[in-house]
Amino acid sequence: MKMKKTLGILIAASMVLAACGGNSSGTSETKAAASGTEAVTEGEKSSGNDAEYNFTIGTSATKDSAIGKTMQYAADLIQEKTEGRIHITCYPDSQLGSDAELVEGVQLGNVTMVIGNTAPQVTFVPNLALFDLPNTYDDITTAQKVLTGFTDKMAASFEGTDLHLCQMFPTVFRYMSCNKEIRSVDDFAGVKIRTMTNNNHMAYWNALGATATPLDFSELYIGLQQGLVDAQENPLDIFLSSNFYEQQKYVINTKHIAFVATILMNENTWNSLPADLQETLNECFTEIGKYGTDTAQAAETENLKSVESKGVTVIDLDDATIAQMKEKAAPVYDMVREAVGNDLVDEYLAAIEAAK
Repeated sequence: MKMKKTLGILIAASMVLAACGGNSSGTSETKAAASGTEAVTEGEKSSGNDAEYNFTIGTSATKDSAIGKTMQYAADLIQEKTEGRIHITCYPDSQLGSDAELVEGVQLGNVTMVIGNTAPQVTFVPNLALFDLPNTYDDITTAQKVLTGFTDKMAASFEGTDLHLCQMFPTVFRYMSCNKEIRSVDDFAGVKIRTMTNNNHMAYWNALGATATPLDFSELYIGLQQGLVDAQENPLDIFLSSNFYEQQKYVINTKHIAFVATILMNENTWNSLPADLQETLNECFTEIGKYGTDTAQAAETENLKSVESKGVTVIDLDDATIAQMKEKAAPVYDMVREAVGNDLVDEYLAAIEAAK
């Protein structure tokens, strides 16, 4: 795993993006590094690519997950809508590093864009802790209504981070999977659950009585296999595409967090684009966000069937248990209020109530 991660970082670090340079004629080394082709002399195009801007986009998610599919859709749509002026190369499966390394790569300009989720990005943009508030949504439709209005509102939170917020959209709920049957709040006691490196997520599971254990996603399967952790939480498509069912007996519908995805771009790259391309990209990002939500939701029913077909038992927690979980999560709400301020939290919670 370390070798794979190191290779990804080296690839990312070697990229001199056309977007920063302004023209593809100076990016032959970038395209050679990404595609394995030889570099060409100044002024030539490599691999038959005559795009004006050559971007890279990475994610820790697998290629076949909803996020992986949305990433590829974004690359195809942007190339089509810009009439080939922008070409995007996709790197799924943590090829360019972990969640945090990808965001750092975008800040440095070594990677143009990242598509991921807000949880590991809180370190870089503290106000994203707003979306760590647990057990806030009953359904994804409500989340979609709320986030449609909050993308523009959250843009100011990215000032000074070297990151440009392109889009936010919900996909599905995160589910807990475990080798222990969970049907009540008391059943969480002592379960070692893998979390992202996110203080709010860790505080939530610890408040329920579990033991939160941060671990890079690329190391999660081995962690489950070796017993370093005995539970994890992710959307179902990631559970399936990562073969976690080989190591887990139960999937629990906790509805603890709605997966909020973001598309982030290097700020200097965004600012360097002409106004017409920025306008086209904004139109694309709106469509991409809708595609991401719709794709994930369309797959959810089939994913549940697939989970059960693998011999995994799906447990739906009742409303009373969910309410108890939210009650125990009160310290997390206090943490988020302290981090982002009461005004933003109150506005967000009011928007959720209004959208129900």
